[in-house]
Amino acid sequence: MTGPQASIIMPCYNAGHYVETAIESALSQECPIQLIVIDDGSTDDTAARAKRYAPDIKLIQTTNQGVSEARNTALSFLTAPYTLLLDADDRLAPHALKHLLSAIDGKQDCLAYGMFQSWNADMTEPLSQAVLQPLSPDAFHHLSRQNFSPPGAVLFPSTSFKRVGGFDPALDVGEDWDFWIRLARIGLRFMRVKKTVFHYRRMPSTASNQPLRALTDGIEVIQRSHRPDPRVRDDQFPSGLAESALAQKTFCYGADCFALAAMRDNQEEMDLLFRRIPVPEHPDWKAFGTSLRQAAWFHSDIHNADRRSGFCAGLATAACFLAQRGFQDRLKTILYPDFSPLFIRPGPQKAIRLLREWREARTIVNSLCRQRRNA
Repeated sequence: MTGPQASIIMPCYNAGHYVETAIESALSQECPIQLIVIDDGSTDDTAARAKRYAPDIKLIQTTNQGVSEARNTALSFLTAPYTLLLDADDRLAPHALKHLLSAIDGKQDCLAYGMFQSWNADMTEPLSQAVLQPLSPDAFHHLSRQNFSPPGAVLFPSTSFKRVGGFDPALDVGEDWDFWIRLARIGLRFMRVKKTVFHYRRMPSTASNQPLRALTDGIEVIQRSHRPDPRVRDDQFPSGLAESALAQKTFCYGADCFALAAMRDNQEEMDLLFRRIPVPEHPDWKAFGTSLRQAAWFHSDIHNADRRSGFCAGLATAACFLAQRGFQDRLKTILYPDFSPLFIRPGPQKAIRLLREWREARTIVNSLCRQRRNA
């Protein structure tokens, strides 16, 4: 009898409204799977809904310990050669495992990641399609700057846990990012699949959409990539990356978190977060602005039904905040530098979007400058 080709770890906490959709998306895949559902001390009907799928799933019930500990609980039960992490409020796309397994092709020295779609909170309407860039052969350097994907779009060898350890419960945000970095440190190749494999439910309440928590934990993850990591066996970067690049990375990551705070339009939160962003001795404000605009575009579908309107509103909020705090002279550098560096073989659709974003940023900044002169 053929065993499962992939083990899926699904932690759940008060996910009664979503868990059935997630489970059914996993069980409908075209290959044999092992689905481990960990009810992390839910107080709603999550466990009762999950039990309806027995014996096709393995249900583990624990006291509430958080997503990392819930995932770690499942590690001793894995039976398949590959593992995927699926959150209970998301779902796998049809044929997801077929595409990912085909890319891995039975190898143990690589992982596969596919494209993902963002969906609204009811999973009734797709909001955007992420086009992920190739990471190999330099995945570790790329991941030392920023995360690259939600966990449900990534399939990796189950033996990875013995080589790099499990998930860090000290991280409220970015525990998957911390794990991907460790996989890159042992030299796993990151194989890109140009197929949509994952549907990501976008909700303002999720942990990854909490900018203050994201800033604190994200900076810790970045710092770990610049020093030895005792959790990793056969580390190909035993000393970590050079310290010289660390300050600028955390600075630009702060721009990402600041963009999310601007989308939420919470002035108190923006002020507290901006004061916590580590500013290097010689800050690259142009790079800060590039990170801010990219993050604003990514987060623009969370709080506004129309993505372009959300992007413009968030960018205007960020611009007003910076102008009020003495960054008037830097607004042009931060929010719309020369367009030419952005136009580097992006393809026609991306070029049109970048040009529109640049024009919108220019309009916002010029308007603020006129208001300042007339005040």
